[in-house]
Amino acid sequence: MLVTDLVISVHAAPSTAAAPPSTRSLLALTYAQAALALGHTLKHVFFYQAGVLHAQLDQDQQLTPVAAEWVRLSQKHGFPLIVCSTVIENDYQLEATHLHSAYELGGLTEFSMAVAQAERVVQF
Repeated sequence: MLVTDLVISVHAAPSTAAAPPSTRSLLALTYAQAALALGHTLKHVFFYQAGVLHAQLDQDQQLTPVAAEWVRLSQKHGFPLIVCSTVIENDYQLEATHLHSAYELGGLTEFSMAVAQAERVVQF
């Protein structure tokens, strides 16, 4: 089996109390778990568009279940979770205090650099 370096880009929102789980959000997480189980390396996960909401804390300072699972997976395998700072600020008017500390603010520059070093990019 050929082992590859992957970058995943998540554009779908996570589930919330008001909305059912996004199929694409759950699929991205399941794909990442399966790829890691097969020995692939996940270099970077970039959250863009509605995907940035994975980093948002609710009023009880909690993450949605799928967002919390991304944090566990990231901590176990040592890859960064990057949320687009421009989307966070301009589209959702969120500040860093509204975000979980495991999610880092970044931009398309960080994403482009990760993509340039990866063998595969998968977008959800």
